[in-house]
Order: sequence, then C-alpha cells, then structure tokens
Amino acid sequence: MRSILFFVALLIGCGGDDAGGTTDAANLPACTGVAYDSCTDTTASSDCTAPLTCRLFMGDGFTICTPTCDASNPCPPDKDGHAVACNMMGRCKAQPNACNP
Repeated sequence: MRSILFFVALLIGCGGDDAGGTTDAANLPACTGVAYDSCTDTTASSDCTAPLTCRLFMGDGFTICTPTCDASNPCPPDKDGHAVACNMMGRCKAQPNACNP
C-alpha cells in the first residue's frame, strides 16, 4: 500500500507544465557555428565555422564549437562578454550559447 501511495505522490509531484526552469529547446534559434555554439559533428566539425572545431567536454556534458588558444591567442569572450580561460589542452571552454545545433 505504501508503494502505491508513493507512486501516486511521485506522479502528482512530477506532473504539470512548469512556466519557469529550463528553456524549451524548440524555441531556441538555430546555431550558426560561432564560438561556443552547440555542435554535433566532432569528427569533421562541419557545424562550426573555420577555424573552430566541435569538441566534447565530457565532464561538463556539452559539445561546443571552440577555438584553440595559447598565451599569444587568448579565447574570445562568451556571449555575455565574460572572459573565457584557455584550458590545459589549449581549448577555450565556456557554457554553450542558447541555440539548437
């Protein structure tokens, strides 16, 4: 009986349409392949503009178009104008832009 009540409470608690929270991906503009846009082609980087490459940042759970970087070539700022650090692998890593790849 307790498991049935728990299941019903779980269904009720998870139901409904929440006006806040995450953004509906269907309402986002298409990505254009600029720095920090989401991408899917990690082999040929066809969905990123040159010289950007599509890289998976597995620990963060996202794939973005990213430039290479070093002391002479700093990372471009993110979409909000914040500085982006160059990681230990010579890649710029920022949160993905809000767009659909």
